[in-house]
Amino acid sequence: MISVTKKVIIIGAGISGLCIGAVLVNHGINVEIYEKMSKVGGRTVSTIFKNHILDNGFHIMPFYKKSALYQVLQLLNIHNLLKLSKVSDIFFYHEKEFFKYPKGLMDFLTLSLLPFRNRFQVLKLIIPMAFATLKQSEKKDHMPLSELTKKLDKRSNSFFDAICMLAFADTQEHVAVGEFIRTIIKANPFRGGTSEFGYPSEGGYDTISKLLAQYITSFTGSKILVNGIVKRIIIKDDKAIGIEKSSNSLSSEIIKGDCVIVSSPVYLAIRDLIDQNILGKNFIKNVNRLNKSTSVIETHYGLSKNIEKKQRQIVFPTSSSSTVKGIFFISNITRSVSPKGEYLLLAGTPVTRSEAYSSNYKSIIKEKIKKDISEIYPNFENCLIWEKTMAWQIVESVSKEPGLVWKQKMPHTIDNIKGLFFVGDSTISYGIGTDAAAHSALLCYPKVLSFLNSD
Repeated sequence: MISVTKKVIIIGAGISGLCIGAVLVNHGINVEIYEKMSKVGGRTVSTIFKNHILDNGFHIMPFYKKSALYQVLQLLNIHNLLKLSKVSDIFFYHEKEFFKYPKGLMDFLTLSLLPFRNRFQVLKLIIPMAFATLKQSEKKDHMPLSELTKKLDKRSNSFFDAICMLAFADTQEHVAVGEFIRTIIKANPFRGGTSEFGYPSEGGYDTISKLLAQYITSFTGSKILVNGIVKRIIIKDDKAIGIEKSSNSLSSEIIKGDCVIVSSPVYLAIRDLIDQNILGKNFIKNVNRLNKSTSVIETHYGLSKNIEKKQRQIVFPTSSSSTVKGIFFISNITRSVSPKGEYLLLAGTPVTRSEAYSSNYKSIIKEKIKKDISEIYPNFENCLIWEKTMAWQIVESVSKEPGLVWKQKMPHTIDNIKGLFFVGDSTISYGIGTDAAAHSALLCYPKVLSFLNSD
């Protein structure tokens, strides 16, 4: 039994930091979480704009109640406190027609988006994936999906493009076949999977972060400190013993703990928080290879009417000439995100990092996206009340990129430093975004418990 006097310091109150913090307090460990921002949630933080709840990009709980994030909530027995809306009305848009997204293998046979002969070509690829093992998927982690689909016809290829946008918010070239296989496995109903997704019914994906934070702070001795800027991790005799925290612009404070967990991307942590001389050049080189990112330009639109009269929730245009790659009718997922009589739509497309930070390019993309939406929904601009465009970069190891997937990423520990742990989507885990972060926490917390028990 671990002593209740043990204290764990966690840097970062994003999904991974909150997940491992909540699981540890569930085991009787006191945790202190330091978050540099003014509220919890990390990349899932939402804001209120003109009385609408806007997420920082489109976030979704993958595979609904089969996700790693939901497993964490079940482990804590707080899953019933989270009300989820199902996201299952997903469609492709091709040549002025809507086509239902297939929820299972049999749906492919009736997928009218593809000619009958093409459906069997797609199934020949999909079926072996759906029944593969994790070990078999790992053998394909070095290969981009585009290598597997390059011999398909243009229309079948656009189908895979749309799946990649839904599951990864990226293009086939950046998606590892192994990660794609694991996604298909989790969606296979014959193996207990689901193609349905979840989103908090009350609006704002950070509802999940707030629930985890509430759980942590309900335990005496555990706390979350926002605006808590950590200057460095204190390492003494090859062991992490605490942190140095900024108290104000002129002074700092030493906080001691029995171990330290970092939930920010590893390559940022070793640059900003740890003495480089301790780590060694080879280690730093291996970690820096994870310094990858995905960039997106997205626009939120406030509307006076629901232009999607069939109540579709997500539409993926599959034409190569279409700039917009995803249209998300957030108000059709849950009305809670918008005030009465108004509706919220989010549309976007992946771009390069330089494009995301070019104000001129951002303006061009914004107009192209509006044009694309207007062609699908002619009444769009007549119903437009306001628009808010943002370009953002996911500062992470791109967990799906070939060669940087699953077990090829950063381990949760460093051999020569005891009591220092890393969690998050740049560490060993599979899935993307919040699911990778939660999966990392599930894999890491037994190691933390073992260390505390032996320390």
